[in-house]
Amino acid sequence: MKKGCSLALAFLVLFGLAVVPVLAHALLMRSIPEANAVLDRAPAQVELFFSETVDPVFSTIKVLDSNGQPVDSGDHQVDSADPTHLTVSLRSLPDGIYTVSWKALSATDGHVTQGSYPFAVGNVDAAALADATQAGKQIKLSIGEVVAKWLQYLSAMTIMGSLLFSAGVWQPARRAAQIDRDVAQPPWQRLSNLALIGLIVASIISLLVQAGQASGAEIAAPWDTATNGVLFATRYGVLWIARLALTFVLIGLVLRNITYLQTSRREQGLMFGAALLLLLSISLGSHAAGEPQPTLPVIDDALHLLAASVWVGGLISFVLGVWSLRKIDPVLRTRLTAQLIPRFSALALMSVATLVLTGVYSAVLRIGTIDALVITLYGQALIVKLLIALSMIGLGAINLLIITPRLKRAAALPTTPSRWADRFRCIVTSEVILGVTLLLSVGVLTSLPPARLTANVSDLNAAADVDDLNLALDIAPGRVGVNTFAVKLTSQGQPVDNVKNVEARFTSANGDIAPGQAQLSGQGNGEYSIKGAYLSLPGTWQVQVVVRRADHFDAYADFTFSLSATGSSANLPWNRLAGGLLFVAALMYMFAFRRFEFVRGPLIAIELTPALALVLIGTIVFAQTPIESTGPINPNPPNAASVAAGKGIFDEKCVPCHGESGKGDGPVGLTLNPRPADLTQHAVPGVHTDGQLFEWITNGFPGSVMPPFRQALSDDDRWNVVNFIRTLAPRSTP
Repeated sequence: MKKGCSLALAFLVLFGLAVVPVLAHALLMRSIPEANAVLDRAPAQVELFFSETVDPVFSTIKVLDSNGQPVDSGDHQVDSADPTHLTVSLRSLPDGIYTVSWKALSATDGHVTQGSYPFAVGNVDAAALADATQAGKQIKLSIGEVVAKWLQYLSAMTIMGSLLFSAGVWQPARRAAQIDRDVAQPPWQRLSNLALIGLIVASIISLLVQAGQASGAEIAAPWDTATNGVLFATRYGVLWIARLALTFVLIGLVLRNITYLQTSRREQGLMFGAALLLLLSISLGSHAAGEPQPTLPVIDDALHLLAASVWVGGLISFVLGVWSLRKIDPVLRTRLTAQLIPRFSALALMSVATLVLTGVYSAVLRIGTIDALVITLYGQALIVKLLIALSMIGLGAINLLIITPRLKRAAALPTTPSRWADRFRCIVTSEVILGVTLLLSVGVLTSLPPARLTANVSDLNAAADVDDLNLALDIAPGRVGVNTFAVKLTSQGQPVDNVKNVEARFTSANGDIAPGQAQLSGQGNGEYSIKGAYLSLPGTWQVQVVVRRADHFDAYADFTFSLSATGSSANLPWNRLAGGLLFVAALMYMFAFRRFEFVRGPLIAIELTPALALVLIGTIVFAQTPIESTGPINPNPPNAASVAAGKGIFDEKCVPCHGESGKGDGPVGLTLNPRPADLTQHAVPGVHTDGQLFEWITNGFPGSVMPPFRQALSDDDRWNVVNFIRTLAPRSTP
């Protein structure tokens, strides 16, 4: 017994140390091109930026033409430097309207978000673009997800609420009423068993629904590859397995007990710890975890769940208790009920106060304004939840202010039964029905995107005055990885365009890497920009902007920014963590059935076989190698010799179609439809890797007449062409 409790205690400690707040619900924050954009020329790729890390296996982008045919290259991928950045390359596009359809699987909780938006290239019909925009506006609510969350909340709160109600309300009230334990003994075991079964059923439904959404279906089969991927390769799966192990701990501690009085204090502490970690694991997959700084919101959400467990879960235990008293002596029933109400009311008042405080905090974070509360689905679901909660508070006030005083007076008469105990039972039963309905509204609320979307990382902005110039620097999205660096130059409020060049120098305070430098391209109206992965490490960076003008001294402006690491959770070996937790789950499964007396056959079938199966699956999952999408690495340094060799090959093989400047305006290219790709866009650092350019040169560009050069050019020649193509990226003119 002591060994089993020690094993469970060790698991609870390890789980408590392992569950750190990370982000949840990947919501689209911005896109390139933007929704409804009308572009003069087709973009090289579509870029989507989400509020948090997205899973690289199940997150996709499709770009469709007006006939519903795909025009993307099918190479959608998550940026390794910025795991909130999802991209897909495009073929050469003629004029027309195109629809971007995306699906993002959260790398943290397995939640799937999806949507679409249009953009146009060339001269298009404005009405057709507006129709396409309206068609892309939709919110899909999964009934399976709502049911799974409702059952999960109901089961978890029932377990926690029954623990606290039994220890803090029922037993003290029974002793104060001087009633023997055998006389007042509600069927706590039946309630706990049902809650544990509900928790397992909710977990299974949730997993299959999440896997179904990841694969494009409403619900997936247990043997579906998407189920395997979500369970063993995402953080959602790790938390799911951890909740399964916690459920086994609770089964082992609760299932063999008739009442909570039969457990030792150590077991009661373990049950409370397991139930508390269960609530915390739910909070780690909630909207609270999607905030830019999630620690405090997750703690707030966990306190909200704990307070709701005291109130709603306690009410469920309260109703079960008072209904179990129907057959005992009416005088004893009145006496015990009179003791129960004030004790539970005190707990309920504290829980309601906590719910109000934590609820207001979360509403400010996820709604923000009164308008958003009224006009958004999320806000409307919150209003429904509040109306149900107010109805419960009203019934509680009737019990506390009207029924309780009458019960106390009746309990003071030792031989006079009272009907007020029966009336209280009916009212508190109504409260429970409202509480169960309230949790259904919570299931809807947590399945909807928040009314207020907050980006994980906002743009970095700074400005400085140097001589007669004002330099405004904007870095978007302002995180480690690929960023767009834009400088706005003004003098006395007027844009400055008559400059020789604008440079940016990037120096890391780390000191371990050499400074970088780039020339920004003029965009007109005093704006200069460049895109690239110049901020490659977390930490403090100095960005120095240098402006050179013919008739002025050079202007220098230094800006200092601090960048935090992004997407660390996406880089974790989730299969290793999932496999390790499956080993723990096997031990917890054996802990759950440790005291059952089996003969040899049932022992093998019921206890040992499932545990060994979990160990076997855990071993296979742990040994899997995570799938990483990496292209070939360029072995040729981009020195003068390599670039010159590449230019010679480009002039011979590529100029007829792509033209000397690479804009797709060669003599042959002008006769093609669609036109050859504009290499000046594809060559910009950060848009494509060298490996991707090498693959297109080797195998041809999808959806175009560009032939493969695998046989015509050696590997070395193709890499030299890649190095030359990089020189075609736009540069500022001195």
